[in-house]
Amino acid sequence: MNMSLTVILRTLLYASLAFMVYDFVKIQQQFELMKRGYLDGFSVYISKLPGQLFIVITIILLLMNVIQLVVVKKNKQAKIKDYILPEYDVSDERSIEVTGKAVRISFVFILFYSFFILGSYMFIPNYFLDYIWYPMFSTASIPIVGLIIYLISFRVIYSR
Repeated sequence: MNMSLTVILRTLLYASLAFMVYDFVKIQQQFELMKRGYLDGFSVYISKLPGQLFIVITIILLLMNVIQLVVVKKNKQAKIKDYILPEYDVSDERSIEVTGKAVRISFVFILFYSFFILGSYMFIPNYFLDYIWYPMFSTASIPIVGLIIYLISFRVIYSR
């Protein structure tokens, strides 16, 4: 399976989940503002598109994984790694080594990125009522950035 396609689909899955949850959190915010007396009432429009996008991307990922499972199952000497890691060919030792390095780089980046993103919440007073989008989308960006760094580092290391 093409690693770029897998990473893009996983990234889209996280992004579509964040957009799908946004409507729910926005309604919760409006109820909280109404409870505190800032609003007398509010109207809501919930789009079906984020939910539909999430379902479509999930189905595509599931189909790709089933196809990967069928292809690997045809190989009589397949190991458990072949089933679990669809991004690369397990028989290629260089690809395994490059993946290990790319995972380490992306993990270190995720640790630093998470520290700064979660630390930035201190600078937004009362973020739930004023900046509802910031904590949700910044938290959702952590795995997205990790996947993108993984893809970039894999491509750079593999091209050397």
